Amino acid sequence: MFPQNDDGMQTQRIFEAAYSSIEKKEVAVIRDVHGFPVYGRDIISPYMMLFICHSGSSRALYDMREVVFRPNEVAMILPNHIIRPIESSPDYSITIIMHSIAFEQEMTQRRMTHDRNKFHVLPACMMTDEEMGQYMKAVDMLELISNTSVTRYPHRHEMLMAQIGIMAEMLDACRCEMDENARIRNRNNAVFNEFCNLLAINYREQHEVAFYADKVHLTTRHFSVVIKDVTGVSASDYIEQYLSTQAKDLLSTRPDLSVQQISDHLGYADSPSFCRFFKRHTGMTPMDYRNQ
Repeated sequence: MFPQNDDGMQTQRIFEAAYSSIEKKEVAVIRDVHGFPVYGRDIISPYMMLFICHSGSSRALYDMREVVFRPNEVAMILPNHIIRPIESSPDYSITIIMHSIAFEQEMTQRRMTHDRNKFHVLPACMMTDEEMGQYMKAVDMLELISNTSVTRYPHRHEMLMAQIGIMAEMLDACRCEMDENARIRNRNNAVFNEFCNLLAINYREQHEVAFYADKVHLTTRHFSVVIKDVTGVSASDYIEQYLSTQAKDLLSTRPDLSVQQISDHLGYADSPSFCRFFKRHTGMTPMDYRNQ
């Protein structure tokens, strides 16, 4: 793990403030973000987020595949994917839009997320200067609604839904143009999408590839081939990477939990099994990782 610099610590505070208020606020617009909270560490967020790049660039692993984020790109980071920030340029500047879990679920129920499968694999799309200018005007309106109380706007929730719907259509239009000759329609991406959702729900109890293969109605062998095709790693490696990320997060953020409790939380038969798994993936014991 790389140490945090001052920008990283500031970004960490920005994210913590957003996380603490997002369920009540429903939608947050976070301006002038200049980096990631940490670099060289896997992050899994339960929230849907849009990243809008204004200047500079960043490089990260997204589901263990390298991606570069550039000016005029909008990236949709869907819940429960693995992001490992690698680096960002000194002039990196982005705006982030975050949805609460309940808000995102309602959008799904209203079928406002109809065209998102493509973002699971290729999270970003490029806009022209004109398109970006129009999109940021929509962001300005979203921020105004988000920062206004329900007393002033009694229908604030519906206004947020409507504005997000407008922005989703604008993003879809840009993405469809970009993908006109390379549409993502194949079954593999849909299977990977479902795998991510299943893993987020079942990772504590189910560590075996066969469980997830059965849930998507594929043989274990076929399922493994599909996941390798999309991510570049095997399904078992992806599951272990997910578990390792969750373990590192608990060790870093929950000092009240013992290693045994974390082992139990992640569904390992006993603490020694968990410790062997963790050392194999990180090169250190859980306690060494916590104390570093």
